[in-house]
Amino acid sequence: MPGTSPAASSTPPLPQGPAHIAVVNLPMQGHVNPTLGVVEELVRRGHRVTYAITEDFAPAVKAAGAEPVVYPVESDGSDAPERLAEGFARAVHASLGSLPALTRAYEHDRPDLVLYDVYGFAGLLLGAQWGVPTVLCSPTHMAYDGLFPEFFDGADGLAGLPGYDDLAAAFAVRGLDPARIHEVERPDRAIAFLPRSFQRGADTVAARRVAYVGPVLGDRSYQGSWQPPRPDVPVLLVSLGSQFTRRPEFYRVCAEAFADLPHHVVMAVGPDVTPDQLGPLPAHVEVHAQVPQLAVLAHADVFVTHAGMGGTMEAVRYGVPMVAIPQMAEQRVNAGRIEDLGLGVHLPRERVTAESLRAAVLRVSADPAVRAAVAGLRAEIDRSGGASAAADLAEDALGAEQGAEQGAEQ
Repeated sequence: MPGTSPAASSTPPLPQGPAHIAVVNLPMQGHVNPTLGVVEELVRRGHRVTYAITEDFAPAVKAAGAEPVVYPVESDGSDAPERLAEGFARAVHASLGSLPALTRAYEHDRPDLVLYDVYGFAGLLLGAQWGVPTVLCSPTHMAYDGLFPEFFDGADGLAGLPGYDDLAAAFAVRGLDPARIHEVERPDRAIAFLPRSFQRGADTVAARRVAYVGPVLGDRSYQGSWQPPRPDVPVLLVSLGSQFTRRPEFYRVCAEAFADLPHHVVMAVGPDVTPDQLGPLPAHVEVHAQVPQLAVLAHADVFVTHAGMGGTMEAVRYGVPMVAIPQMAEQRVNAGRIEDLGLGVHLPRERVTAESLRAAVLRVSADPAVRAAVAGLRAEIDRSGGASAAADLAEDALGAEQGAEQGAEQ
């Protein structure tokens, strides 16, 4: 049955010896962070893991036990695009730009398995070129009926997106069928870093086998720690993630909205917003370029978030209701799921005022139904298997490949 989790199967993964597993990803926190706990588990099981990523993520990759395989990426320093079609084109550009470095690095060190991000097209291409099994790692919704219109401004399919033709040409020049690109929509095996009930259109997911493992929260002690000023004070976390932080006017609205609340407010505003842009702040509001988000969520009562999948899942894992203020299409889908499932409220950014934001925070803080819904989804996450289920699926792919090879030899 499409879209089922291996946790529901009674067939255990085949026993495996140590293997070389390559992870190929894009340099974005929301894509890298979910994989690090899986890397830790694969290394714990004795596998050697290499991780293709840019230099700035190398320390986190090393901390998880993997060997970084560094590739360069060109950046013009501009904000992440709010139109996901433009983001797709950037992902294609980054993937194709990484190919020379990855080809050299793996020329005499071929992996037995490739785990590739949903936008990590270099991993899909290289796995096809090497003839090794691949597993899709999705930090967002798996492809479902209606995904392209909802995510990509009404696009009717993958082939209509900017950058697709360049990607298809890269496959063709290597003698590969460009149709293999569509494995990102219909993979044989996939790891989804969300619980199945949060997946949009779960019954229409076309993947043969999906492990909906929920958020896999590895060791992030390297990000530092955080404690509230007093154990009895409620904590309110505000963050728009790592990609949409140049919003000083939004943070000023937050300071106004929460000026007379009893909460201790922690705002992560990114590296480009300076204190002088925010003006005088109440004493109970602390501002940082970035915060150790898991450490703050462990104490938080409410999370004002852009509704990126990573932060959304982390909030649920820590039992924190949300006020979702999405900045782009994918996040609007997440915000819709947050509201549909009763995990918080969706406040469109064009409707954000000090009054509406304050009212939304007070509503989710006081509503026991919201707390119950968050607790229910948290329980589902606890049953999803996490890093262990993800590693089982990876080993299953290795076992299937070994079984096919043994069958061909007989």
